[in-house]
Amino acid sequence: MNNWLKNLTLNQRLSFPIMTFNLLVLIGFQFISYQSYLSIERENLVSRTQVLAKGVGSNLSAPVLFHDTFAAKEVLSALKADSLIARARLELPDHSLFAGFENKQLTYVAPNEIQQQNIRQNGYYFGKDNLYLIVPVTIDGEEIAHIHLAVSLLKINEIQITHLKVSLFLFLILIITSLYFINRIQHWVVTPITEINKGIRRLIKGDEHRPIPHSQYTNDELNELTLGFNNMVHTINQRNIELRNAMQKLAMEKAFADEVIETVQHALIVVDNEGVITLANEACQKMFELSSFQLFNKPLIDILQPTERDAFQLLLNNKLNKHQEIEHLVIESRAHSQEMRVFQLVSRPLRNKQQALFAIEDVTECQRADRQQKLVTKVFDNSQDAILLFDSDARITMVNTTFIRLSGFSEDDILGQHYYRIIDEDKFSPVVPLIKEALATQTQWHGEINLQTKDGQELPLYIRVSQINEPHSQDQQTVVIGSDLRSMKKMKQLEYQANHDILTNLPNRGKLYQTLYDKLREQQLSGHSFCVLFLDLDGFKNINDNFGHDIGDQVLITIANRLTQAVNDQDVVARIAGDEFVVVLSEGQKPSKIQNTCQQIMQRISAPIKIENYHLNIGASIGSYLVQNDEYQNINDILRRADKAMYKAKLKGKGQLIHYLPSQHLEPETVANGK
Repeated sequence: MNNWLKNLTLNQRLSFPIMTFNLLVLIGFQFISYQSYLSIERENLVSRTQVLAKGVGSNLSAPVLFHDTFAAKEVLSALKADSLIARARLELPDHSLFAGFENKQLTYVAPNEIQQQNIRQNGYYFGKDNLYLIVPVTIDGEEIAHIHLAVSLLKINEIQITHLKVSLFLFLILIITSLYFINRIQHWVVTPITEINKGIRRLIKGDEHRPIPHSQYTNDELNELTLGFNNMVHTINQRNIELRNAMQKLAMEKAFADEVIETVQHALIVVDNEGVITLANEACQKMFELSSFQLFNKPLIDILQPTERDAFQLLLNNKLNKHQEIEHLVIESRAHSQEMRVFQLVSRPLRNKQQALFAIEDVTECQRADRQQKLVTKVFDNSQDAILLFDSDARITMVNTTFIRLSGFSEDDILGQHYYRIIDEDKFSPVVPLIKEALATQTQWHGEINLQTKDGQELPLYIRVSQINEPHSQDQQTVVIGSDLRSMKKMKQLEYQANHDILTNLPNRGKLYQTLYDKLREQQLSGHSFCVLFLDLDGFKNINDNFGHDIGDQVLITIANRLTQAVNDQDVVARIAGDEFVVVLSEGQKPSKIQNTCQQIMQRISAPIKIENYHLNIGASIGSYLVQNDEYQNINDILRRADKAMYKAKLKGKGQLIHYLPSQHLEPETVANGK
């Protein structure tokens, strides 16, 4: 209990007694008033009921004497005047029922034996729901009957509920009032004491010294104590400020020289006239892997360990003796790590102390970066690709010699110019959003554009665009690397011409062989079959003889276009001779689909052809061979069998479609008529 009280705060110690006292007073007052009021109400109920019962009993003596039960019931019905009487029984001395009355709207609970004994002893008894009374009926002092009454306690119960509500209301008012007084006590007493306590703790811990708030509406002892504490804090703060200013000034004056020396990234070494180290900063430890204490009183030449020791010693002695400066002397050294390092030395004589200050910088990485930069510059200038560098405003800041050679511009012509200077703005504008989106998501874009040279010609370039973000600024630069596509386009054109028929632009025999070779390799992996159609035009020789070769060429071009339109994009149409064509249908086609494709080809070919003023009709004979995966065969076998089927179609009367049956390998069988 004592420990619990010790752990209570000041606010809790003040609030707890107030709340407890008020609660006890309320409970005691309400309990006493409730008991007194309830006792009075019960006595009033008993008295009122007894008076009413005695009045009724005086009228019952005659009916009892004459055994008139009907009259007795009529008299008992007068008890209706009291709405709380739930039941009335008129009993004779032998406890037999003579007459009765009952109000069924009220609750009646019969008394038990113990309650009945109390009723007979006291004349009445208060149960949970009813008041039980016995009122005698007398004539000349002789009891001739008894009235047993049961009175409802609804009114008393309602009074109890009302009293409870009043008590709860008073309890709520008590709580609100107590909280208000506790709040005032906290504001007037607890808060000032708490703030003073916090302020004293801050002073003890050495934390920030700041005044505490005080009340402007009170002038008591706590307010005076708060004002006194704030004055003390103000005085301490003023003294601390003065002390800090003085210490800061002394520290600045004392640390100025050390700050200059220690914050310099270079190694600073002071030597005497003999070249012996007398002072060194902390940067020397990182550079030479020796502390300032280890460097003290050692010759500078032993620390630097230059590769040309004698020459450096001679130069050092000369400069120290003459008190001369050394300007940016670069030496190679194998310092303690035994790796080749490059140092740059600058010295200034300290004439007052007959000493010299050396500033030593390790420029090994700078030298290496310089060599790397020169190498990059050589690569940049000697690259076979054109390289351009743009700033954030899309202006050219750097170009290499390859770009100069390809474009014909000089550096003076192009540097500082917008990229529209070398690009057709109308053609390039639709591509700009794509490039920006690619750079934002993938940091790179590549594609083909045409560069405008100085003489107005278009130079096709395959360019790769990348973006460079400067790490120390918000600037962005764009690098463009372009490869000359003229030779590549020429090679592609030659390759196309070598693999395609000049007249119809269809794949030629060489391209067909490559296609069949690829199909056979794919067939080994997938196991799917594919079909080869061998076509020969019917009547083409007559067209050449009658209308000339120019008309015949136009017919071949028309037939080539119709064949291309009659098949799928995955199928290949090739011209291998004058009027001979081969169609390679895609993998996995069923015989019925092949049949339909062949019929469609023959229908398109047989359609009339109008060239100039001529209306020409021509047909075709087709040989079909379905290449299966269940036997070994080469390209020549495939074409020979398809050709054999086509030849058979010619013999059948032209305009025929013949499927070669690989299972026979003898004679092809006619399976369809193309007419």
